[in-house]
Amino acid sequence: MQTQIKDDFEKDKADLITIVREMTESASGIESTKHWAKDALWFDIPPFASKGIAPAIKMFDSVFKSFKSCKITILNTEVIISNELGVVCTVQKAEIVFQNDISKTLFIRETDCFKKLNDNWQLFHQHASVPTGEWDGKIISDVG
Repeated sequence: MQTQIKDDFEKDKADLITIVREMTESASGIESTKHWAKDALWFDIPPFASKGIAPAIKMFDSVFKSFKSCKITILNTEVIISNELGVVCTVQKAEIVFQNDISKTLFIRETDCFKKLNDNWQLFHQHASVPTGEWDGKIISDVG
């Protein structure tokens, strides 16, 4: 019984990490939101918040079309799972080249909150932020 619980936890953890990675690597609003619940709440990097999928798709597509390229690397991942809820916190490094050839590197903190429905994980809240000032993307910890 204990082995089954551990196996289920590891499977759920792997599934959530795969979904977050897939959302991170997407290049369109439809791809970015395919794991979202219909009533997902989103707090994005620009001062933008939305509820539901349609406003998020519109914003994603608007932002993505301003990029010539965008490479995102996940630097740190923390996963918390409890019954039917899962939270994935990541630190990401985004290397962006805009259509006008200006390059920018950003560190992003993102929290993705999921609920499990019919054995599928759906995002119900996402919060992304770009810290102001000079931050190297490292998390300071006193936890061993």
